[in-house]
Amino acid sequence: VRSGCGQTLYDTPREGLLCNVLGSVLRLHRQTLHQTLPVCRGNSREHFLWEKMASLCRPRRRNSEKRKEKSRDAARVRRSKETEIFYDLAHQLPLAHSKSAQLDKASIMRLAISYLKTRMIFSDTKAEKAEAPVDKQMNDQFLKAMEGFVLSLSDEGDILYLSENVCKYLGLTQLELIGHSVFDFTHPCDHEEIRDVLCTKHGYNRNKACSFFMRMKCTLTSRGRNVNLKSATYKVIHCQGYLKSYNSNHVNSLGCKEPPLLCLVAIGEPIPHPANIEFPLDCKTFLSRHSMDMKFTYIDERITLLLGHDPANLLGKGVYDFCHALDAERLERMHRCLYQKGQVTTGQYRLLAQRSGYAWVETQATIIYNNRTEKPQCIVCVNYVISEVEEKDSVLSSEQATQQKIPKLEKKEEEEDRKPTNSYPSFAQATESVFSKKTPDMEPSFFWDGEQALRDSPEDLTRVAPAAGDVMIPLDFPSPDVLFNSSRLPDSFEK
Repeated sequence: VRSGCGQTLYDTPREGLLCNVLGSVLRLHRQTLHQTLPVCRGNSREHFLWEKMASLCRPRRRNSEKRKEKSRDAARVRRSKETEIFYDLAHQLPLAHSKSAQLDKASIMRLAISYLKTRMIFSDTKAEKAEAPVDKQMNDQFLKAMEGFVLSLSDEGDILYLSENVCKYLGLTQLELIGHSVFDFTHPCDHEEIRDVLCTKHGYNRNKACSFFMRMKCTLTSRGRNVNLKSATYKVIHCQGYLKSYNSNHVNSLGCKEPPLLCLVAIGEPIPHPANIEFPLDCKTFLSRHSMDMKFTYIDERITLLLGHDPANLLGKGVYDFCHALDAERLERMHRCLYQKGQVTTGQYRLLAQRSGYAWVETQATIIYNNRTEKPQCIVCVNYVISEVEEKDSVLSSEQATQQKIPKLEKKEEEEDRKPTNSYPSFAQATESVFSKKTPDMEPSFFWDGEQALRDSPEDLTRVAPAAGDVMIPLDFPSPDVLFNSSRLPDSFEK
């Protein structure tokens, strides 16, 4: 213990030890020590020490009621001011009054930050003219015809904007998603792919086209019910859009050029499950079922009308045998993505017709799992034919080359069936141009009449018939393969 001038009040070890012991006692018996301490007036130093200790032990004066009241009043005023500020901030958001009135403070801050980021990104765009009533009606129809929702992400993965119809596909409302990170609502295995899309390490194009698949949480069940977010499942979303930069020429207050703000603007289209597709299908659509290596196990009969294939001839054959060679690599990449995501949309590719040519097709593939073993069982594809058969005179695969031989034989048979039976020329008519007619001046021996000769000399008949002991000489004719070997196609062409 030191005095006001900094001098020590005790010099002996006994006084120091006593002070330490009394200090520990004071902490344990603070309320009762004031009554039990004796008064010592012998030594001035000890008296000063005891007075100091007694002052520490005296009960403090507390105006608890007044302080509590002041604290409550201050908190009430602070909360009222804070509520007014958040109320004004909520009404500045571009939301309906019925929606903004139900937001809590955290949601108001989240939506306000997202709205400011959106305004900052689109601040360099030109002011739009006032929309006509017809344009407003068309804007409402765009979302209905799009079969998806509009999605806008920042370069850090924050959701800047979502269209209102996202609730129709995911069960989550627009206000529940805006401002959050997209990584909070997507599958963990897709995070790296999303970062690669938003990343600009390896160079950047101002309008970079992007197309990728991601699995987002969905609270809708197959029966249309809405469940809790903890019980949500994942739905595959096909995102197609552009990664754009904004404010590239903006200069801050220090005169330095700020880096451009990146933003992904895309359309997210959920891939429907085959069990949820409405039947009957369109006349330009056919179903097919495949094994896990994409070999046909079932195919709809409509393919005969669209591409000419016989469904029975396609069973057991792979899809890659009937696709265009330039599209095989992309189909293989989509096949690999199908194993990872469970669903995929191939985009437009060329599917070969039966004999020649091809047609543009787009396929939605889904893996069907076994209910008992929960293992992949098969792949069901919904194929949309979006064009007629093109390049009908071009043979593009060995399958089409083998089908080219069959029509020629069929055409010959059809032509023979169409001809009448009496249209064939007789033997006399066919040889009339080769042999001249018999005239009276010809000698009787000019033409040998076998029937008359046998009547005149029937013994000649015994000379023609073989007698016993005659040697039989076989006539070796070449096989048909040797005769027609030169007219056959080479094996490489058939393959």
